[in-house]
Amino acid sequence: MSLQCASCGNVTMVDQHGDYSYRWPEELSRKPSVFRGADWRECRNCGVVLLSPSLIERIEIKRYKIAGLLTPAEVKAARTRLGLTQVQMARQLGVGDKSYTRWENGLSIQSKAIDTLIRAVILFPDVLTAVEQSRRS
Repeated sequence: MSLQCASCGNVTMVDQHGDYSYRWPEELSRKPSVFRGADWRECRNCGVVLLSPSLIERIEIKRYKIAGLLTPAEVKAARTRLGLTQVQMARQLGVGDKSYTRWENGLSIQSKAIDTLIRAVILFPDVLTAVEQSRRS
């Protein structure tokens, strides 16, 4: 069954399933990634592509991995492992509550420096407490 393409207006948008090759922005990677068993829609007339939500999620996770960053799920897992709320974790890291929440929800990407700090907390859960105590000394 074909659907109307929002770009060209023709009823030539069809469901696709298979291997989807995604080309990254040059600054992230020169090599495209292939996502096996992917779903998307493609217009047979103009070539416009609409990615499925599951494929978008897979691309985003790969994007974090290529950049060497923790995914939003990994950021959240670190916090829950420590038994902290988002506000408490933000304060421990010395960042704004809303910034931290956006990292966990995948609405923005943490910097490499913050990512390193979160990884340090994962490896050494008492490091932030020790840092805070050293500030009071």
